[in-house]
Amino acid sequence: MKKLSDSADKQGVVILLGLLILFSGCASKVGVKPVNIHEHFKLLDRSALTASEPSERTLLFLRQHDMADQWKRNPEELLRRLALGTDRNPGRESLFALMELSYIRARKKDPESEQAMQLYLSCAMYAYNYLFDPRLGQPVTPYDLHSRLVCEFYNRSIGSMVLHFRSKKMRVQKGARLPSLSGTVEIKEKNTELTWKPEEYNTYYITYEFRVKGLSNHHMQFGLGVPLVIVRITEPNAERSVREKFLPKFRQTYGATLLVGFEPFMSQTGEKRQTYRAELNIYDTINTSHVRIHDQTVPLESDFTTPLAYMIEETPLPEGIKGLFDAEAWKEITGMHMLQPYKPGKIPVVFVHGLMSSPSTWLAMFNNLIGDPELRKRCQFWFFMYPTGSPVLYSANTLRKSLLELQHLYDPEGTDPAFNQMVLIGHSMGGLLSKIMVKDGGDRLWEVVSDIPLSELGLPPEKRSALERMFYFKPLPFIRREIFICTPHRGSELADLSISRFGSSLVKLPGKILDTGAEIFKAVAMKPIRVIAGDRGLKLDSIPTSIDNLSPGNPFLNVLAEIPFAPGVTFHSIIGNHEAADTPGGTDMVVPYESAHLEGVASEKIVQADHSAHNHPLAVLEVRRILSEHIKKADSM
Repeated sequence: MKKLSDSADKQGVVILLGLLILFSGCASKVGVKPVNIHEHFKLLDRSALTASEPSERTLLFLRQHDMADQWKRNPEELLRRLALGTDRNPGRESLFALMELSYIRARKKDPESEQAMQLYLSCAMYAYNYLFDPRLGQPVTPYDLHSRLVCEFYNRSIGSMVLHFRSKKMRVQKGARLPSLSGTVEIKEKNTELTWKPEEYNTYYITYEFRVKGLSNHHMQFGLGVPLVIVRITEPNAERSVREKFLPKFRQTYGATLLVGFEPFMSQTGEKRQTYRAELNIYDTINTSHVRIHDQTVPLESDFTTPLAYMIEETPLPEGIKGLFDAEAWKEITGMHMLQPYKPGKIPVVFVHGLMSSPSTWLAMFNNLIGDPELRKRCQFWFFMYPTGSPVLYSANTLRKSLLELQHLYDPEGTDPAFNQMVLIGHSMGGLLSKIMVKDGGDRLWEVVSDIPLSELGLPPEKRSALERMFYFKPLPFIRREIFICTPHRGSELADLSISRFGSSLVKLPGKILDTGAEIFKAVAMKPIRVIAGDRGLKLDSIPTSIDNLSPGNPFLNVLAEIPFAPGVTFHSIIGNHEAADTPGGTDMVVPYESAHLEGVASEKIVQADHSAHNHPLAVLEVRRILSEHIKKADSM
């Protein structure tokens, strides 16, 4: 018995030692080891969006539920099993895992296949419910590491579906039924904020398909949804309604965001749904930046730069050189241009380009202004296009007619407070046109031409009326602020150079100007011509072009500078000095400081730049500041 006891004791000791070795072995593997912090963050950041395997969060879920091996052996069966279980008892951990695993499997499928679409749809549905299903308790916090990640899975999955439907030339209509992992999704509603119905647009793209070129800054808002470029092509000569009168005549481009909302997995009574209802919404991102989902305010993922760049790529604007030397070439495109339909309640901001230029000169500034949420919400931006070789007074009259037409169409009763807070931004000669909108010409400008009253010249009524509009203008009461950028209020000596004289001789003026000019010459031929400013008066041996108008000795320019501005209008100057910023004096290589400077302006900003100062970052910031100030003042009235 003693031997047996000794044997048992020895056996017990062996077992005890084995257990000690076993446990000590486990214990020896538990602890910490030094690691580079970037490797640590790389592990946290890993997901199916950046790697071929799931995130640590999903792997943890699989290990906790003894599913890791099945995921490796039979991922399709695991997804079906997990989907059925989550439908009965949804939780954020299972939804996150299903979302990521569905995305991984979708990426392995042919993107044109129905299986890929089923998995992408499931991924988006799980992501949406992760974020918004009210039965999951407290909403997810924006500080959670995975909140933005879930939005990315949702956005990319919906984006992949958009590409699929476009390639198949399919339009998802109300009532459409689409398969998911554990049921059917039915589109119960299809809503759009855009001006025209979805079927009125010719094609669409997701902005992820493009890389912007030629613009330094790409303005986006991150959130939920798929940013789109939507294209509408119209017949150039088709009859146009009031809302599209000033829109591009052939190709119209709009930015939008697609958001698909899914109902919760479980009904109010806790029953599993057989069919999941979804709502498809298309938002106008210029006018809508956030939406409400289950009492949460959610930012829309929006892209403001790509639609603009796409529009320019597909519909290039005419060259400014054509507008200088051949006014007739711009006959059909002269006037106001909008990129979006008119929106009541938004303050109009009108850009007026300068000599030998076009609205394309404003693209960099416009891109940066539209990227500002406050300005995007409160302002609408318009572009005036005109042939820059025509006399300044003639072009100014064209601008005036365009503005009055806009008022007649969109605010005939003067009841829209926003319309009556209009802002004009003029670059170079465009500033001269702009300031004529807020001055009273009286008799002073006509007296530059002749001592003879216009009414006594015996001109045909039509031509006399045209001249009266050019010379005897009144301030437009709805303009409340103007920004002058590199504006030659007192001319530029470059206009007197021989090359400029030669350029002026090449300018082809519109037939209307030549015809009217001939009538004037004929009418005053036998009458005395008043000459002002000594021997620098106006000579009526030819009709002055815009280049002539910019000469420092031009009497029109000098008299225009002396006419006071209308009361109640606020003015700002942005001036270029190619040698130093915030330093009065110098020149922008075209307009000297003395010519661009105005007394009595609300602000004067000098940037270190040449004549293209309107594209300088500090000039853009100054315009943003001024417009924000204008909005605050308008709100306080």
